[in-house]
Amino acid sequence: IGLLVYGKQISKAKWLCLIPVIGGVCLASVKELDFAWSALIAAAIANLFAAFKGNENKKLMETEGLKDRIGTVGNQFALTTIISFIVSLPFMYFKEGSKWGEFV
Repeated sequence: IGLLVYGKQISKAKWLCLIPVIGGVCLASVKELDFAWSALIAAAIANLFAAFKGNENKKLMETEGLKDRIGTVGNQFALTTIISFIVSLPFMYFKEGSKWGEFV
């Protein structure tokens, strides 16, 4: 995401670190007889949004004066997490709202 969308360069060391990670995932997937594609797709989408979140947070902290108002990166992470939760509430209600009685 950083390379394609934000035009940031990735070092050669980071590219080389991907080789054992991808190899390990492939090796673990080959041994699994009952592979859940839906879990893989959901994890890939979650990683995609996490990459966007990280890049947007970095871009946000470079905004002049904002770092002084928010404070530390921990505060920014907390605000982003709270806002993400609030934004996800309508989707959660739409998807799982009919099961609310079973939950409570």
